Amino acid sequence: MTPDMDLDAIGGSINVTTLSALDRGRDTFKLSAQNYYHDQAAESSPKISLQGTNILLDEKLGIAYTGSWERRTTQGYETLHHETTLPKYVTSGENRMLIPWEFQTRQENAERERVAALLNLEYQPDDSSRYRLKLNHTSYSDEDIALREYYRFNYDYDDEGIPTELDYLDNGNQILGGGSVDLQQQFFIQESEVTTNTLSLGGENRLGKGWEAKYELVSSRSENEKPDGRRVQFRLRDLNALGHSGEDFVNGQIISGPQLDELAESGSIATGAVSNPNGYQYGSVAQPNLIYDNLFLEDSLREDAVDQFSFDLRKDFDGVLLNYVKTGVKVRKRERSFDKNRSSVNNPAEKKILGCAGDSLCEELVGERLGTFETYIPENSNFDHALITQSEADRLIAATRAIGDNYDPDEREVESNRLDYDLSEDTAAVYAMAEFQVLPEATLIAGARYESTKFRSTGYLSIRNDRNEDSSALDSFDIGLPLADAGNDYGNFLPALHYRHELSDKLLARASLWTSFSRPDFGDSRAFFEVKDRVIFCNTDPDYDPADYAGNTQCGDQPGSIIPTGEDLDYQAQYLAMSPANSVRIGNPSLDPMRAANLDLSLSYYGEDTFLEGALFYKAIDDFIVDAAGVDINISELGFHVPVEQVDLFHIDPNLTLTNASTYLNGESAKVYGAELSFSQYFDGRWESHNIGRWLDNIFIQSNLTVQRSDGKVGDTVRVSTIQLPEQADMAANLTLGWENDTFSLRLIANYTSEILKRIGSCTASDIEKDAALGFAQNCNDWADVYQDEAVAFDIKANYRVADGINLYLDAINITDSVDQYYFSGNRDSGGPILFNVEQYGPGYQLGLTVDF
Repeated sequence: MTPDMDLDAIGGSINVTTLSALDRGRDTFKLSAQNYYHDQAAESSPKISLQGTNILLDEKLGIAYTGSWERRTTQGYETLHHETTLPKYVTSGENRMLIPWEFQTRQENAERERVAALLNLEYQPDDSSRYRLKLNHTSYSDEDIALREYYRFNYDYDDEGIPTELDYLDNGNQILGGGSVDLQQQFFIQESEVTTNTLSLGGENRLGKGWEAKYELVSSRSENEKPDGRRVQFRLRDLNALGHSGEDFVNGQIISGPQLDELAESGSIATGAVSNPNGYQYGSVAQPNLIYDNLFLEDSLREDAVDQFSFDLRKDFDGVLLNYVKTGVKVRKRERSFDKNRSSVNNPAEKKILGCAGDSLCEELVGERLGTFETYIPENSNFDHALITQSEADRLIAATRAIGDNYDPDEREVESNRLDYDLSEDTAAVYAMAEFQVLPEATLIAGARYESTKFRSTGYLSIRNDRNEDSSALDSFDIGLPLADAGNDYGNFLPALHYRHELSDKLLARASLWTSFSRPDFGDSRAFFEVKDRVIFCNTDPDYDPADYAGNTQCGDQPGSIIPTGEDLDYQAQYLAMSPANSVRIGNPSLDPMRAANLDLSLSYYGEDTFLEGALFYKAIDDFIVDAAGVDINISELGFHVPVEQVDLFHIDPNLTLTNASTYLNGESAKVYGAELSFSQYFDGRWESHNIGRWLDNIFIQSNLTVQRSDGKVGDTVRVSTIQLPEQADMAANLTLGWENDTFSLRLIANYTSEILKRIGSCTASDIEKDAALGFAQNCNDWADVYQDEAVAFDIKANYRVADGINLYLDAINITDSVDQYYFSGNRDSGGPILFNVEQYGPGYQLGLTVDF
């Protein structure tokens, strides 16, 4: 990448060219019609698109335009471990296992209608000037249906760090059995509207004597509105269940208490289960006794604005040594805001008197169970039970939504603020470069770019604190406090050298020594401090002895179990403090960009029908960004102020060191080195003497292989050992086998990617020392590293020329039903990897026709 390119990338860049009538130089019109069939959804998705160009005013005015309409229907299946809570250790007698905390079976049914249009007006009064106006509009509307079924095992450590004791553990087969399990179902309905409009004004002028200027002003506005998200939830608590996990699966099964006792005593289950008329119905997909226990209503709005100006000036020379000099500037201002308002009402039946406000239908349905409503079995075969239908879910929501509308009038609930933020990112860049003719067959580009960035973010301190709420009242005790503006200012000086040598007519050598950087994603760098699930308190009263009370504990998420009988909120405000063991998710607006010094060497051979290229590369990286879980973090050392002094319902020590935080961090340094090999071969003319040579002559091969190794140091306060660089595959390969002539083309495409590190667990020298004394890895969480599994995908593409200007194409995508799978690396106590997430979308087929007029 040369200094005139945006160097906000570690690997490279993609250049997208807009359709231009003046460049095409003639009147054209193309019409395309396509139908996409998604096998998993068993639905067809039509698409129509057009593009055209017109030349007017003696070839001085060019008009280019594109337009498309599409309705796409998809259906996705997913099995997901809890996204933020890690697996937990449990025990059963002398046995110990690392097990999932919960798992979810999901199905997403989505329908998207998309409209896109582009108009590119260009005026060229003479050969030395061109001016353009580009208008771009994109809008789409979504209707998403999300189904969820949870098995929540809920097992955790007590306040002394002792794992939960279960009834049964089979370490060899990674099977667990215990009580206090929740079975939970959710039906979520969401519509959204997204609109993006972009205006671009620009031009280019040749000023004489080799001077050329280019300039562009771009303004873009986008709005993503989700006005009426809604969900109903049904649940049964305190069930007995089995759990079973591995690298590519997590399963659960509800059993009876006597069956669990039998399993614990004999290691097997020989008897059947007897269903309670008001409880779980063993062996049945219909579960009429699940209780309607949550109503969820939300609306959200995200707005984005980008304004950008760029100017480039170039001077070409006719001399022997210097070919050209180029300089330029680019200024960009980017803003984003997100606001979500959500009511999540647990046990809505308890709030029916105030919430329903006398509506008889509301009062009737709010206390009903799943058996009152029509149900169905989802297409995803991993669901164990029938769910409420969409029409019935909407009927239940319409009847009881008054409770959600009346709940939390002050919008204090954590779900109404934890994702709210305002962001801004202002950048400015200047560069200078020159190309030198160092040899008749060799050029050298030398230059540098300087980029400055100013990033700012607001957000919220969010704490779920509903244990003291009056179950019949409509007020929330959750805590949502705005964070003061925080951010980071940084600059990057980015020099570069690019050498290109044509060794012969067919042999080309390249060598580059260049620098680049990658800014943090907004999702990583926005400011937020969120206590996951309910807050855990510890009683700091010097006169409090937990042995004197029923709770018999110093810490817990139930205030009533850790305070003397009869004490009130004033006592809690004085003596209850937030525990260091709380699971906390923290954003990091102080993140620095990832920086890299890159060395690339390549040698390319361009034969008549053969292309072969070999390349070597090395990257020295600083400040790479890593998603880390289980980290020790002191609140006072964060990159922004957490307003704990404003929390008055309990105490938060401003110097509290959290022991189970998940956040985004800058690693110290990393090295990446590898090789890339590309090969293409066309067999035209190679088989003329063969009996079927005219068919073999049309075969071709295209391939690419990248092999690399990486070694990164995060920092001893997070990870004492080195890690693979996140988001990098050690091996990637693609192979295309094809056959084509002037009428027909067929391609079989294969793609392979090896494992990719997505997230790491914390493991310090102190953690390792503590675990050596315990005898298991409770503190060193390197087993919590999350990897994306290796994947192989196959596609087939075919094209047939029906007549001049008329082409028929057929694409078969993901024909082997490849899935996206992620897993915790695990350890001996988990029996190896534990599934984190697997997403399955199935094959798709698209048939289309294009006509050029």
